[in-house]
Formats: sequence, C-alpha cells, structure tokens
Amino acid sequence: MAKHEAIKIYFEPKVEELAGNILSFNFSPESEDSISLITNYSDKVRKRYVTGDVQKEYGFTIIIVKSYSTGCDDLNLEAMNFAQAFMDWMDEQDEKRNYPDFGGNCTVEKMECLQNMPNLSGVNQDGTMARYMIQARVIYKERKK
Repeated sequence: MAKHEAIKIYFEPKVEELAGNILSFNFSPESEDSISLITNYSDKVRKRYVTGDVQKEYGFTIIIVKSYSTGCDDLNLEAMNFAQAFMDWMDEQDEKRNYPDFGGNCTVEKMECLQNMPNLSGVNQDGTMARYMIQARVIYKERKK
C-alpha cells in the first residue's frame, strides 16, 4: 500500500466521527464541516544510516472548513476550538504511538503537528466560511530491502 493510501485510511475514521463525511484527498471543497488532507511531500530524506536504512518524512496539511462570522458571536471561536481539538487528537495519537501503517518495510517514529495552533488560512469571498489549516508530518524509518 502506498503512503498516500495509508494516510487517508488512517484519518478517515476520525473525520467521519467529527464531521460525518468523507475525508477529501488533495481537494478542499468549499462546504461547511469538510475536512481535507493535502499532501505536501513524501519520502523526504532526513538522515541516511550506514546500514542502508533511511529516515524519511511525509508532510501534509489538514484543512477544516467551518462557518465564519463577522458578528460579535462565538462562531469563530468555536471553529478554532474544533480545529484545535483535531490537533490535540493528533498529539494524543503520537503519545499513544498509534500511527498510520506504512507497511512492513517502514517503522513510524513520530507524528507531529508543525505548529501549536491551527492557522486561519482564509475566508471565502462571501465571508461565510473559513479554512483552518494544520500542518503536520510523519517521521519514519525505511529499512534497506
């Protein structure tokens, strides 16, 4: 199984639980409560070992679309808290060492968010929806075949 499929399979149950819909892969629709995974890079070499093993990383971005308000309500705060809870879940998975399955030739060492809070990456033209972005990576060791 390719790493892209492993990542998608790993995140799909959580997305279904939180948003009740499917994870969009490399596409972020402009629809409320959509959650997307956008790939940034794969198999980036971090370190080479004399044994022939290689430490690599898989980088990705989670995009969460929520309703947006220009009023004095708490809608934007609730959306930020939702995105932060997704980040917290990812951190918990790392603590539990519950990782995507990259296959028998790879050992995942760490999954980490690359920031301490989600970014508000943009608001749509109508001002009704906002995109929250979480950048993350999976660090893994690939054994020499």
